[in-house]
Amino acid sequence: MSTEPKRIELPREFPGVHYYGVEEEQAVLRVIRQRSPFRYYGANFLAEADSLEKEFAARLGRKYVQAVSSCTNALACSLAAFGVGPGQEVIVPGFFWVATVGAIVRSGAIPVLVEIDDSYTIDPADLQRKITDKTGLILPVHMCGVPTNMPAIMEIARARGVPVLEDCAQANGATLGGKQVGTFGEMAVFSFQMNKNITAGEGGMIVTDDEKLYLRANAAHDLGVPWVGGQPVQDSEYAMWGAGARMSEIGAAVVRAQLPKLDTIVATMRKSKYRIRQGLGDRDGLSWRRVDDPAGDSGPFLIAMFDDPGQAARFAAEGKRRGLICSHLPDYGLHVYYNVKALVQRRSNASDGWPWTHPANAPLVRDYAKGALPQTDALLDRGVALAVPSKLTLGQEGAYLAAFEEAFKVAQG
Repeated sequence: MSTEPKRIELPREFPGVHYYGVEEEQAVLRVIRQRSPFRYYGANFLAEADSLEKEFAARLGRKYVQAVSSCTNALACSLAAFGVGPGQEVIVPGFFWVATVGAIVRSGAIPVLVEIDDSYTIDPADLQRKITDKTGLILPVHMCGVPTNMPAIMEIARARGVPVLEDCAQANGATLGGKQVGTFGEMAVFSFQMNKNITAGEGGMIVTDDEKLYLRANAAHDLGVPWVGGQPVQDSEYAMWGAGARMSEIGAAVVRAQLPKLDTIVATMRKSKYRIRQGLGDRDGLSWRRVDDPAGDSGPFLIAMFDDPGQAARFAAEGKRRGLICSHLPDYGLHVYYNVKALVQRRSNASDGWPWTHPANAPLVRDYAKGALPQTDALLDRGVALAVPSKLTLGQEGAYLAAFEEAFKVAQG
């Protein structure tokens, strides 16, 4: 008769939420008491989103910042800013979040998947192989808290004259060689969704140093015309179609309260992660995701790499039974290219199959079924992602180590 193992009690994996306090409460009440929740005007307008944009720009040292209602909309507005559409390819890694590839498809362009390497981010060698004269944009993703190899990506991009849009949704506060993610590419996007390093439950941000890109993104995020000096400019040369993706003043106020806490949240997760990593040590049959700059890791995940994919699957199952927040990467839902049914089957929101059926896209359409990225498939088969909650006590870290050890022994058989 089998018995269930003892489960450890860990905080949920929502980093910013664990740091909610009186500052966030006061931020929400400030807006509600002034009865001004709308982004651009109100009964007693507080300009929370305007202030957030200035504070976020100052933190990153970027010239232009646009707050939006979600990172999904940040991606869509950024693609519109670049003018991405039919007849263009957008390069993206096969390990992502569905919103990233979804924004490409909805723009009318064709996603081109590239392999990941043992950093679980873009493999620059495969990027070099797959870039073509049809490549309109490179969209690297800083996955699971760790920056991708941006210097190598930017070198390739500049040599080919292709712009770069960084997806920083999962790595807000991370750095590479002392340089913050979101400051390498021509544009970058961030997320304030529930799972992110700081959060208002939902929200996103676009950053750039290019005024034209900013004004186009600003137009795309709202009415289709840019706001300048607090007013929409109806006869602007940047007029297009807007998405009504404004950030609310309540959301902006909460992110403003969280932003000063970001460095503490990231530093705490990173310290926990590397204490746990050191405590687990090296062992036969197991290695660890490559992290090019551990000091810049934002810390929310460990990725364990098993030599045997079967052991990886067994470990993930046993880890969950013991209270670890973990996933065998092939089962990591819509983070994995071949799990996105709409991508694999090249589905459309339109009855005519657009954008796959657009004449300009006909020679660009790819196969997205499992097997399209053999190197990525092998790395995912071997990988297990383990969340590192943002407020672990030393006692909880010890329990984490013990649960890992027990699950590892069972997985080995």
